[in-house]
Amino acid sequence: MQIFKFGGASVKDATGVKNLAEIVSSHGSQKLVIVVSAMGKVTNKLEELVKQAHAGADFSTALAELKEYHHQIAEELLGEIPSNYLAFEKSLEEILLKLSECEPMLAYDKVVPHGELMSTSIIAEYLNKTVKCQWFDARSIIRTDQYFTEANVDWVVTEKQVINQLKPLAEESVVVTQGFIGSDLEGNSTTLGREGSDYTGAILAYCLNAECFTVWKDVPGILNADPRILEEAEQYEKLSYREVTEMTYYGAQVIHPKTLKPIAQKSIPLMVRSFQDKAKAGTTIASDNTTKMIPCFVFKGNQLLVTAQVKDHSFMDEKKLGLILQVLDLLNIKINLMQNSALTFSFCIDNKDFKSRRIKELLNRDFILSFESPLNLATIKNYTPDSFNKLPWNRTVIMEQKTSNNYQVLYR
Repeated sequence: MQIFKFGGASVKDATGVKNLAEIVSSHGSQKLVIVVSAMGKVTNKLEELVKQAHAGADFSTALAELKEYHHQIAEELLGEIPSNYLAFEKSLEEILLKLSECEPMLAYDKVVPHGELMSTSIIAEYLNKTVKCQWFDARSIIRTDQYFTEANVDWVVTEKQVINQLKPLAEESVVVTQGFIGSDLEGNSTTLGREGSDYTGAILAYCLNAECFTVWKDVPGILNADPRILEEAEQYEKLSYREVTEMTYYGAQVIHPKTLKPIAQKSIPLMVRSFQDKAKAGTTIASDNTTKMIPCFVFKGNQLLVTAQVKDHSFMDEKKLGLILQVLDLLNIKINLMQNSALTFSFCIDNKDFKSRRIKELLNRDFILSFESPLNLATIKNYTPDSFNKLPWNRTVIMEQKTSNNYQVLYR
């Protein structure tokens, strides 16, 4: 059995969905589970809808545009709008009308999963024209906690449900399901973090003991930099789980950060291939890699630097550091760069308004807090002397760190 994952860029229009169907058909009688993201930039549009509806603003225009986008693709592929899709469209509208009553993160997880639910309802219907296909709701098997927007998987329950519910279907037909989403014990929809569809594929690969997990992207494989930033980006042919884990830790958008652990535990190879050039082998991620590593460049924008200073002029000791780290853990916030002095602790995180507000609420009693944004963070993994020349020259350095292998600089 194999797991295929298709991201939003690969199904952004009817042509992309037809291309997906060609890839699936070319694998003949092989057992496949297909994990699909929301179409195109729909997740971004749904996030805007959440903000509008939660604030009590008029969201009718944005909702109408979202509907029209899906309707156009469905009409081109099928000549009609699938009933399964229409049910999710109705559900979305009903939720939006009551969204102002919800907590922000719960509101997000009520709305945003509809992107995947609507895309897969159209794609499964189209695939049924050429292969035996079954649509499946991932929320019925991916069990999580209530860390809304970045939920953690209950592996024991999830594995049992995947084996009991999904595996029998996958033995008989191609299964189309959603990435990025799950549900808690109370039946609330949850999400696994942005770009979490990769992670869903890895969860299913682990639970089903898959032969291989393939991520189909709009790039030829894993590159050592974003080609939109560095035109001379190079492709890796092979990488180890360890190397990719480190790359994702620093923010490389090659694969969701949580993806590698479950497949590495069972030595399931991960293939990153181009849906635009299906003949190319792409990049293989497996246990071993003897290839000499070229420098990897990671650029992250919209960064927030938080500096905490002790109020009583005592040292920033382990106890005070522990208090800060406990709050960040409670809020499920990852530190991208950190540095401490005798009196202060500074840490760089992704800039999210609702989380920075919570940091203020929870740490303001014990620390003097300052916030600086928006900033940029550049990381060079496995740097070489000439690799520093590829960083932006017109920058004001805020913070930097250098080890024997890695270099990071926070700048304005």
